[in-house]
Amino acid sequence: MYKLHKVKGMVRIPPKYFGQPLEEVAIRILREQYEGLIHPEVGLIVAVLDAKVSPEGVIIHGDGATYHEVEFTILTFQPILHEIVEGEVVDTKEFGIFVNIGPFDALVHRSQIADEPFRLEPTRGALIGQQTKRIIERGDIVRGRITNISLPSAARSPRIGMTLRQPFLGKIEWIKKEIESLRKSTEKK
Repeated sequence: MYKLHKVKGMVRIPPKYFGQPLEEVAIRILREQYEGLIHPEVGLIVAVLDAKVSPEGVIIHGDGATYHEVEFTILTFQPILHEIVEGEVVDTKEFGIFVNIGPFDALVHRSQIADEPFRLEPTRGALIGQQTKRIIERGDIVRGRITNISLPSAARSPRIGMTLRQPFLGKIEWIKKEIESLRKSTEKK
């Protein structure tokens, strides 16, 4: 889920930026500092959107920079346990598929794709259901539920697990067929 947060703090403006528009410089510095960081409380900081900078800065003895109070807005992405998300299949492996859900890729283990075993067709790069012959491959759009989240604060990559094994989850084409089948069965009654 994407969220906006207001943040207050200080920004250090080095002497090489003196004379340039203060807010532009502050935004550039804040973006370098924060974008791409994972914060345990707010998730991944995707972007610094704006900044209101106090025009009066403080000089600290021994440091040629000025320090300014700043209030800025950040856009964050934090997956939520059990959240339903849609994304594109970006890779297929023997053990499952990777689905891009915004700034992160989530893993769907092959046992969590559907209620049947799936096997990798290496020449095609697709997973194929053994009974139904349903195919899931790179570029497909899927809807899934987040089942596991590990957002580290260090350099390790985030790990997100998903399942497609639930009514109205899975490859979008499968969901459309499921809905159409339900609609037809209710029309017959």
